[in-house]
Formats: sequence, structure tokens, C-alpha cells
Amino acid sequence: MFSKKKREQDKDLDTIITETLEEDAVHDEDSYELEDSGAANPPRKKLPGWVIIPVIAVLAVIIIAVSFLSKGNDSGKGTPLQVSKVTTGDVREIYNASGKIESENTKTYYSPVTAPIAKCNAVVGNAVKSGELLVSFDTTNLERDNQQAQLTLKSSLNSSLVAKAQNAKAIDAANAANTQAAEQANQLADKVNELAAQVDAAYAKYQENLAAAEAAAPDQAKLKAEIVAQQNIIQINDAVIQKITDSYGNNFPDLDAALAKPDEEKNNDDLAIIQYHEAKTEIAKANEIINKITPQIKDGPVDDAGYNELNAQLETVYAQWEAAYNAASAPSADTGMSSAELEGLVISDNLAELTALSPAELVAKGKEGMAADMDGVIASVGLLETNTATQGMAMFTVASTEKVRVKIEVSPDDYDKIKVGNKAEITIGQYKYQGTLTKVNKIALNNEKGNPVIGAEIHIDNPDENVCIGAAAKISMTVAESSDVLLVPTEVINTSSEGDFVYVIKDGVVKKKPVELGTASTTKIEVKSGLKKSDQVVNDLNVDIKDGMKATASEKKNTDTAQKETESPVSVNVTN
Repeated sequence: MFSKKKREQDKDLDTIITETLEEDAVHDEDSYELEDSGAANPPRKKLPGWVIIPVIAVLAVIIIAVSFLSKGNDSGKGTPLQVSKVTTGDVREIYNASGKIESENTKTYYSPVTAPIAKCNAVVGNAVKSGELLVSFDTTNLERDNQQAQLTLKSSLNSSLVAKAQNAKAIDAANAANTQAAEQANQLADKVNELAAQVDAAYAKYQENLAAAEAAAPDQAKLKAEIVAQQNIIQINDAVIQKITDSYGNNFPDLDAALAKPDEEKNNDDLAIIQYHEAKTEIAKANEIINKITPQIKDGPVDDAGYNELNAQLETVYAQWEAAYNAASAPSADTGMSSAELEGLVISDNLAELTALSPAELVAKGKEGMAADMDGVIASVGLLETNTATQGMAMFTVASTEKVRVKIEVSPDDYDKIKVGNKAEITIGQYKYQGTLTKVNKIALNNEKGNPVIGAEIHIDNPDENVCIGAAAKISMTVAESSDVLLVPTEVINTSSEGDFVYVIKDGVVKKKPVELGTASTTKIEVKSGLKKSDQVVNDLNVDIKDGMKATASEKKNTDTAQKETESPVSVNVTN
């Protein structure tokens, strides 16, 4: 690319110089012709030397410069490219978002009495302290208004006692009916335990027999192999005897005479009879070995010591015990009251007690008034149509400022970055707090703009009086962090359908290298594999980079900001 550009520049300069020289030559020729012809027109004036010489000098400098640059490009060193070296350090990814402050503990206070309100200090938005009196009552009519409730309570409790007594009698009768079945189950249980002990003992003996049989298996195999070997010897020698018998019938040469002859005088008959008697001897030896080994071989199943029979008895008796136990434990269909009926009695009693507290207790509660039992903010106050509260009426709600959280919405694309337990810094106005991610919903719902979002909650670890319920808060949460890892600038990363890659310069040639990436900040990104420390990664956005091109490395200078970020953990702003 550069050599072609150089040749074009040289050509242009040569054209300029040639045209200039030719123009000067034409001027000279015209002047010469006019002088020779004696024309009346005066000859063109030549440029003076003080003008031509500087022009030629400038052109010469340009030619030399272009030639030098072209030689630099054609020197074989390749295109100069800016590079960044692979370094090591720490990197941190930060997730930034905004949310709303909420109380984690909101309590509604209900009036304990029916009485006129003497004074109400509960005002929405006011901060309150634990123990602060918010509502006081006029207790004048409490005793008269609750006399009827006292009588109702007594009647309700008496009815409940009668029902519970009848239920107890029914249960006692059912328990007595089941006693006999329980005794039978206990007897069968004793038999089950006895058989279980026998089965365990038989099983242990059975395992011993199996272990002994398994230990003796190799020796048994050797004995059986020896019998087969001796049977083969008998078979071979039987064949020899049969062959000789077929040849001689009963007219065998005398063995003693054959054995007495010198070897050189023995004929075929002598040798045959000797071989015949040797075969007889081998067969006798083999039979003797077989007879000796056979009693040592133990075939057949291993003695189970009665385990299988005892186990079958145990299963039968256990089934009988189980049937008897279930019969003894099964409640009668009409035994006592159901759990729902008993729970109904308890609820009735509780309601009656709440409705009919003694006059003295009601008066005491009325005089005590209603106080907050935690630090917080008045979130709401019940609407009173008159200046009288009724028992059980919602009077006011306190939102705790001791346990507060920030509720945020997370894009589904960022779901994998948000993990319960992540630490966060929370900013509310000019105040900063520390927090912990405690909850991430498992469903994405559309927000008011129609975009799917996932709800999440961040607990504020160190709240104080400056926390404002319902106010906006900004959070900065660490979602990933890596220490002492390989780092490269984020801008050197390229992506294709095959994955992420970078260009490196090695031995004067650009190489494409696939990489596996990890934690990323705004300026740095972790390289898990594909590079090593001090590799020269191409970081030049002004040149068309191609795999295999020749290049020379020129290390890119870091700015003060980038240098500072390299020396300390860095972050990336990710907003939903």
C-alpha cells in the first residue's frame, strides 16, 4: 500500500519537474527562433536564476522526503501500528441504578377501645420515636359500653367449655376401644424383634459361608483343572493301548524279554509292548491322582444357615404386626371434634376475649393511649368520620426507619450480573450508605413504560435519621471483581460470529488470536485465556488491520487517567 503510494508520488513529482523543464525549454526555443528570424515581437524573458534555483531546491527536498518515506515503507519493517502491552492488575465491574426508598417494616396500629379521641399527634410525614404517645382517649363511657361484652364473653366461654368436655369424653372412649388392638400389636412386635435377631445371626453366618466359598474358589479351580489334565492323559494313553491292541490282538511279545534286550537289539514288537505297558502305567497314575483330588472338590450352593427361611417368616409376622398396629392407631370416624371445629372454638374464645375485655382493662388501655413501638415515620392516618374511635379501627401506620431498603428495577439483560449478597453503595441526596442485595424476583413484569423489568431489593445496612421513605436513591453495586489478572484495554477487543479476538504483533507480523474474556470495566477487561503478560496487542483505530500483514509496534502512551485506573480497581457504569 505504501510502496504504491510512493511510486505515485514520485511519478507526480517527476511530471511536475518535467513539465517545468519542458516549459523552460520551449521558452528558450521560442526565444531562439525569434532571434534567428528577426521577428518584430520581442522574445519572452527567462526566469532569473534567483527564482529558478530556490524552486528546484524545494522540489529536490520534496523528492528526497518522499523517497525517504517510500524507502521506509519498502524497507520490509511493515506498517507502524500502535500497541498496548498485556498487563496484570485488578478490575471491578459496577452496576449503577436508581430506585426508591421503602420501609421493610410497616405496622398499622388499631384502636384497643371504643372511645372518643382526646388528642391525636399522628400526622403523616412526621418522624416518631419508639414510645412516643400519638393518640389519647376519653375513657368516661368505657365501663358502660363494655358491660354487654362482658356478659357475651362469659356465655361464649361456658359454651366452649361444654363442647371441649364432650370432645374429651369421646376421645377417651375411642382410646379405650383401641387398647386391646394395641396389646395384640405389642405381642406381634416382640415376635418381630425376636425373628429379626435370628435373621441377623443367620445372615452373618451366611456371609461367613459365602466368604469361605469365595476364598476357596481359586483352589477349587486348580483341582478341577488338574482332574481335566489327568483325564486328558488317560484319554491319550487309552488311544495308544487301543492302537497296539488292534495291531497285536492277544499275541503280545513278552514284556520282560523285551525289556531285557539291549536297545540296539530291540525290534518294533519289543518297542510296541514296552509302549503298551508304559501307557497302562500312566493311566494308573492318572486315575490315582483323580481319586485323590475328587473328594476335595466341593460343588453345589453355599449353606445359607437358614437365612432365607427365617427372613420369609419375619416378613410374614411383620405384615401381621403392621396390620394390627394400623388398626390400633386408626381413630374412629366419629371420635371427638375435628381439628377445624376445635380451631373454631379457640377463635371464638379469642374474639370474645378481645371484644369483652374487663372494664378495668379497657379503662387502663384507654388511659394508656396509643404509642409507637419503633422509630419511624407516620405513613398514614385513619380517616375519622367523627371524633370517636371504635375498637379495632386502624388509627395510623408507622413505617420503620430502622429497617429500610431500596427497591430497584433490573433489565432482564442484566439479570445474570445481579446476585443476592452483592454489596452496594447507596446515595440519598448528599448522604451515602452501605447496602446488601437481599432479594431478586424470579419473574420479569412490564413497567409503566411497557418494558419488562425484574424487581430487586437492597437492604440499607447503616440507616440514620437522614433516610427519607419514598425518596429516590442511587445505587452503585459491585457485580464482579477479579484480582491480579491479565488486563487489556477494552477497545482492542474485536467480536465475530466465532467469538472474541484481538490482533497481536509477533515477529513483525499481525496475528489474530481468539480470547476468553472475564470481568470488564469501562477501560480494562480481563483476559482469561488466549494471551500472556507483555503480549503486544494492536490498539490502532486508524489503520485497516488484517491478519498476516507486516507491522512494527509502537507502544501507545497511557493518559494520566488511564494510568491511574490501571493502578487501582476500575468500574463500569451499567444502567437499566
